[in-house]
Amino acid sequence: MRYIFLLLACSLLVLCSCGTENQQQDTLGNTKIDSLQAVQEEPLRTSYSEEADTAIFAQAFNQFFSAMQSGDTVALNNFIDPKQGFWVIEQPGAMPAYTHYKVIQKVRRKYQNKPFTSITEEVKQCQLVQREELPNFDCGAMDQGRSGFTEEGCFYTTQTKDFRHTDMWKYANLSNQRAEQVQDMQEQVDITVLHTATSYRFHFGYRNGSWRLFFADLRVPCSA
Repeated sequence: MRYIFLLLACSLLVLCSCGTENQQQDTLGNTKIDSLQAVQEEPLRTSYSEEADTAIFAQAFNQFFSAMQSGDTVALNNFIDPKQGFWVIEQPGAMPAYTHYKVIQKVRRKYQNKPFTSITEEVKQCQLVQREELPNFDCGAMDQGRSGFTEEGCFYTTQTKDFRHTDMWKYANLSNQRAEQVQDMQEQVDITVLHTATSYRFHFGYRNGSWRLFFADLRVPCSA
């Protein structure tokens, strides 16, 4: 009788052990599936977070422009990537000049050594309007107060392919390292703003949930 009891107890112990092992295997299998799914979804989350939020760009630019008008360099620096900085493009002579800055306060324009905020002396207002493509320009149309563009105003576009691929930097006196930095930042431009009265262009990129100024192109066409 004692032998039969011991035999039953051993059988129950074996069954319980198998059930626990199966449960552990199921849990481990589910964990592996969840981990794999997380790995597969991570690139999608990362990609989505870097997509340019063009819906809020006008609001962001208005904040940028208001800070520029009031001379608030602290607020303007919020639009500068602390790692990459930004470039000011000017044309004091026949060739373009690229100058790199990390903070707005350091900017000294080729034109009379003026600060960045002096731009508002020329850009009095900017009622931003979106366009599929920016207006075309013709030097011959610059007369009787006209800017030379086919449409007057302040416009922005997401069609930035031309600027991304421009090789204008080749004509500036840049080191190889600086030239690579310019090309890399050009590729990051998502939106261009054009102010036709001055021909100034501001090139922005969307990084880490914020709009950043990458290039301020202050060249005046047909002036060289």
